[in-house]
Amino acid sequence: MVHCYNQPALRVQAPHHKPDRPHVRFIGARSGATSRRRGRPGTFCYRRANFQIWNAVMAQPTSIAPARLLATTPLPLLFPLLLPLLFAGKNVSAADAELEPQVSRASGMPQNVSTPLREITREQLQSINFINTEDAVRDQPGIIVRKRYIGDPNATLGMRGSNMFQTTRSLVFADGMPLHYHLQTRYSGAPRWSVVAPAEIQQVDILYGPFAAEYSGNAMGGVVNIQTRLPDEREISIEGSSFVQDYDRIGRKQQLSGQRLYTSWGERFGNLQLLAGFQRLQNDGQPQSFYYSAEKPTTGSAASGGIQGRDSKGNPVLYYGDAGIADTLTDLYKIRARYNLPDGEVRASLVYEQRQNNNTDARSLIRDADGNTVYSGNVSQDGHNYSLSGSSFRHSRQDRHSLLSALGVTLPIAGSWYWQADISQFDILKDEQIRSARNPADPAWDGSGDIQNFRDTGWQTADIKSGTQRLFGRRDMNLLLGYHYGDYQLELEKGAYDYAAGQSAGQTPLSGGETRIQAIFADYGWQFTNTLDLTLGLRHERWLGLNGFKGNDENPDRNESAVSPKFSLGWQLAPLWHSRYSLARAVRFPIVEELYENASNDDVQQIANASLKPETGIHHNLNIQFDDGRQSLQINLFYEKIRDTIFNQSGIYADAFGNPLTISSFLNIDRVSTRGADISLQRRALFMPQLDVRFNATALRSRIDKNDGVADSEGKDMPRIPRWSQNLTLTWHQSTALDFSTSVRHISDSYNELDNSDHEQRVFGAIDAYTFIDARMRYQFNRHAQLSVGADNITDRVAYVHHPYPSRTLYLEGGYRF
Repeated sequence: MVHCYNQPALRVQAPHHKPDRPHVRFIGARSGATSRRRGRPGTFCYRRANFQIWNAVMAQPTSIAPARLLATTPLPLLFPLLLPLLFAGKNVSAADAELEPQVSRASGMPQNVSTPLREITREQLQSINFINTEDAVRDQPGIIVRKRYIGDPNATLGMRGSNMFQTTRSLVFADGMPLHYHLQTRYSGAPRWSVVAPAEIQQVDILYGPFAAEYSGNAMGGVVNIQTRLPDEREISIEGSSFVQDYDRIGRKQQLSGQRLYTSWGERFGNLQLLAGFQRLQNDGQPQSFYYSAEKPTTGSAASGGIQGRDSKGNPVLYYGDAGIADTLTDLYKIRARYNLPDGEVRASLVYEQRQNNNTDARSLIRDADGNTVYSGNVSQDGHNYSLSGSSFRHSRQDRHSLLSALGVTLPIAGSWYWQADISQFDILKDEQIRSARNPADPAWDGSGDIQNFRDTGWQTADIKSGTQRLFGRRDMNLLLGYHYGDYQLELEKGAYDYAAGQSAGQTPLSGGETRIQAIFADYGWQFTNTLDLTLGLRHERWLGLNGFKGNDENPDRNESAVSPKFSLGWQLAPLWHSRYSLARAVRFPIVEELYENASNDDVQQIANASLKPETGIHHNLNIQFDDGRQSLQINLFYEKIRDTIFNQSGIYADAFGNPLTISSFLNIDRVSTRGADISLQRRALFMPQLDVRFNATALRSRIDKNDGVADSEGKDMPRIPRWSQNLTLTWHQSTALDFSTSVRHISDSYNELDNSDHEQRVFGAIDAYTFIDARMRYQFNRHAQLSVGADNITDRVAYVHHPYPSRTLYLEGGYRF
């Protein structure tokens, strides 16, 4: 690998199984460009240049990416088998049919090298079943995406030692626009993946850990940067997908299906590029909750139909129903623009999303002696007594409208210095959930329900950066300076609702609050020998907790600050080998939900904690990588120690009537440590020109070292963090038009409880191990039309991550670009 420490770098990878005839043209490069691999794909160092790349795969753009691949990944059992294969074989060539040019613009900002990096190209995305945006990262090392079904609004993201419910420990951006949802956490804190259509995505970069001063302590897990494309000429495209699963679990056997439609129009008027797009996704997902009862002392009426089973802790229970089909409908409207300047650009995005989630199909399995459906009360089956909760089978409807706008500019200011500014605003225009108190078919239902709204909820962010790749005119030094501002507000209202008549009885503010953060940061890089480079960073943050309330009670405002230093040392071991050690302190401040959101939901009561301490972590990473443009190996060893981890902890108590009541709150865990390693291997043309292989694996253990709040959890694994995960993708290029791919995704089991008391597998509430096998075939008719068929979970594996994962799912996709 060529390293360009004082300049950005490009790696040009032409498709690999065709004649070697790509070429690169740089436009307006002030200092020229150099390649260390003449006559074939290679790595280029450049400064402030536009460039165009032509190659020859039908409708497959040449991969353009920064040349630093600092990514990820441990030494699992498959490593000894795959490592010799990776470096075997011959070089292969590139394509000879012409494509439309793909135009990118080089930035004068220094490129961060201190953070391990993983790059996902458009070509790689075409080898997987890519229906939702979050699918782009689901098979990457150290990453878990909890996507319960296609179109899941709560597809949470976990990275390394931050589990899938610690969503405030990851950052997600699309062209600099924040998609992470740091108003809430856990299942409600998933990134707003759906505001980016899969068809827009050109490349995804994953940065692991908080080693860059540019990012806040919310990057403890890492950062996902999505880069989208804009057309260079008039372009009209349409894509459609259909998907279906045959679902058969706990008394429900049903075929579930969905569709996705995306259409866009793009044009270029001189220096102005425009894109307008619309996407609709409708899907019926499998039931997400199953209802059960342990044996009770009270005798009830004779009944039948329940299914005997166990809960996640191994206790015998009777399953008596499910929450019904998860019916989701999402409409996305989007306009993007970019005005290209001689050495910069102005960019803007406006995104409106309307999402509906309905659960009106809850099903009870219990029948009385006359065959009538039983929805509530005490019943006796097979000589055992059970109790059915009347609220289990309630109907619910959620309607959410949101608006996300962003504006950015990049400009030269003096000499080699560049300036960049990005601002964004997210507003929840409407987020209303209406629920019936019981199932409308339940004879005990009186027509009542409740309504919940989010009012005055959203965020505003601003980021300003200035940097140079030639500090003091020296090519071996660079500097990045910046400022960040973020303001987040949330207010929850709740009230009674006449569900039968469709009328609200009025709502009152329940709880809410605001957080605000300002930060300044600096990253300094120095290539002090031909083989050694140093990066030093510093971030200072000032955080406020404001306007917190619960009903008529107000919380006092809070004001805290933190300093987070960063250090990174790189060593060029050999021309194609590089290593780097990075060390960072990171501070993650509490978000609005953790501090101020109080909510009561049937037998669960959530209590906010306005006195939470911020999380403070020390993070280490040692990276070793090899890359010759045809094959790559990346290894990371990492260790992190977090003080005052913020985690939702709960206990079960008895209410005034003796019924079980779960009370939960966000509390600090004194100390949590994570040790891990990951490995990533990529090889083009393994044994033969048609075969590509990608493999990664992660081994880690996240351990609770001290927790005064729940002493039984000390020495136990942090919940929802598997010790092992492995991903393998094989792609066979049958011809220039036809590709076959297969993927294997494996994750070990983990726990849902802090004390690790939930050990049962393949039951509702468990966090299962699973191995999913996926397949895909893609045919490119010409540069305009393509067709794909695929399948996820081919073996129809039953798996739960508390909620059930989908059964075998089949896909059919097609697209045409005018």
